[in-house]
Amino acid sequence: MATEAPDDQPVIHAATTKDGKSARSGFGWDALSVALSRFFQKGTYFITSIILARLLGPEGRGLVSALLVPSQLAQNFSEMGIRQSTAYHLGRGIFPLERLLPTLLMLVPIATGFAAAATLLYLDYARVAEGDWTLRLLAIAAIPTSLTSSYASGVFLGRQRIAAFRKTSWRPALVRMLLIILLGWGIGMGVDGVMLANLGASCMGAGYALILLRKEGKLRLGFDREVATKLQRRGLSYAASLFMLMLNYKIMILLLTRFSTLSEVGIYAQATVVAELVWEIPTAVSALLLSRSVNAKEQKAFSVKVLVLARMSFLIAVVASIGIAIGSWLIFPIMFGRSFAGSAAICNALLPGVVAFIFFKVLNSDLAGRGKPWASMLVMSPVLVCNVLLGWWAITHYGAFGAAVASSATYVLATLLYTFLYAKMTGFSVIEMLRYRRTDFALFWSKLPFAPKLGKRRD
Repeated sequence: MATEAPDDQPVIHAATTKDGKSARSGFGWDALSVALSRFFQKGTYFITSIILARLLGPEGRGLVSALLVPSQLAQNFSEMGIRQSTAYHLGRGIFPLERLLPTLLMLVPIATGFAAAATLLYLDYARVAEGDWTLRLLAIAAIPTSLTSSYASGVFLGRQRIAAFRKTSWRPALVRMLLIILLGWGIGMGVDGVMLANLGASCMGAGYALILLRKEGKLRLGFDREVATKLQRRGLSYAASLFMLMLNYKIMILLLTRFSTLSEVGIYAQATVVAELVWEIPTAVSALLLSRSVNAKEQKAFSVKVLVLARMSFLIAVVASIGIAIGSWLIFPIMFGRSFAGSAAICNALLPGVVAFIFFKVLNSDLAGRGKPWASMLVMSPVLVCNVLLGWWAITHYGAFGAAVASSATYVLATLLYTFLYAKMTGFSVIEMLRYRRTDFALFWSKLPFAPKLGKRRD
């Protein structure tokens, strides 16, 4: 599916050889290349969002979100954390690829069945594209190809094929943008063209992933009960935590679809595109900073670096969000059209929560990397209940703006609760976690891949 994947992934640790050395040369530069690839991917999504806004207007933009968000959530749930589990089992050498791959490919149609059924049930309940089965079928048609790409990326990560992982990340986004321009704008197919472009990009991504996957091992269907059981057992906690996070991110789209208008959905969805750009700061910087520390022997020392990243990412995000807030009144009407001028206030209402949640995202990546993805569920499960109840009340009274305020408030709540949980699980005090130090800036700079070259002394 050509929608953005969740970025709340655990830190991927470099595989090591028997002598303890890194199995991957230039890991920091690999991390940098992944970060740059993601920036390109995110930039492509942003340009695509401008095209969608100009092409479809608030109501059409809302219809696309109402169709794609439920299928994305259903897919994330049915995936069952298999991507992360695959990377783990391959990276640790628990299963050889020739034994794992047939079962992995066999799981695609099984997961597709569950995701497609769940999506259609929700679309019927929320009366999205009522009577238009072409749009509904297009919404679920990209599920199997998207699952294929996701499972393949787990293989690439497990076998340290960073170049292959990078290639399968950004190319579908670029193809989707080009197809939207061609079908939606050039031919004038509107929403139907956008949904076809989504399917076309997903098919291309899956096809390209399979070509790369074929170089790793023979492509055939099969089923190994032990492999399937261990993949699902290991992936279940990752799947539950990621699904809970995704549901909290997207719940307002679902509530607005059910209790408001498609126009309100479109205005809100466009506001999140800009507000959530701030989240790219921890996503990219974590790859750069943590890449130098993945083989740390002392977990406490590693956590100190994680906390530096969290504090510095938060500081950068505050500055970035101030710039967005000041410029939002011009950004939305100029870039997306006058009909999206109302998205500016919604974006500004989202920003406090989005900025605060950066602390959550960085700390969560650390605990998930330690094999504790369930920690986020301890916080996000009750927060989801608050999100639904507060969101329903706010939407029925204040529409999309109310949804933004409710979402922002629950992001702040989740961050506060998770900070206390992280402190308890790692032994740090909350004051120690939040207090800035002069060494934060020096450590942050020294861990960037290019820093040693810039600071190298000349004899």
